[in-house]
Amino acid sequence: KWVAERTEHFLADSHGRDNVTTAKLALDPDGRFLALSVDLIADMGAYLSCYAPYIPYVGAVMLPGVYDFPACHIHIRGVYTNTVPVDAYRGAGRPEAAYAIERLVDVAARDAGIEPDALRRKNFIKPAAMPYRTPTGKNYDSGEFAGHMARAQELAGWTSSKKRFAQSKKAGKLRG
Repeated sequence: KWVAERTEHFLADSHGRDNVTTAKLALDPDGRFLALSVDLIADMGAYLSCYAPYIPYVGAVMLPGVYDFPACHIHIRGVYTNTVPVDAYRGAGRPEAAYAIERLVDVAARDAGIEPDALRRKNFIKPAAMPYRTPTGKNYDSGEFAGHMARAQELAGWTSSKKRFAQSKKAGKLRG
């Protein structure tokens, strides 16, 4: 069995992502999003590939997600590290952006004492706002995000999930 040495690994491979993202979300008393602030440190690896700087840029453009943000500030820094160079892999910045914004919405909902799906529904870009341009310049020509979430919840049995979780816990099993 052949296993690459570290030097061979540096010459032949790349990695897909390694970001440190710090995000803040401002809400009004009713739970409406007012602003998004993100500081992103993107690992470029030890050597700069041609595509590496584009990956955090693409992610930054997607950070507002499908939410109506009046204001957005994103600060990106690319840093060299002692790792192999970064290259595009499965979404190139978009998965990181989706994770960051959706995790941030979950935390904001918990901190505000609001159900996460209710906070999302309140802040989705509305169909009447289409076409919609995000503060980062992404254009949406259409979308019915609240309707799609409602359908996904219906198919997943969302309303009965807390009951199922409680039953599982009583039986000594964990869900989620």
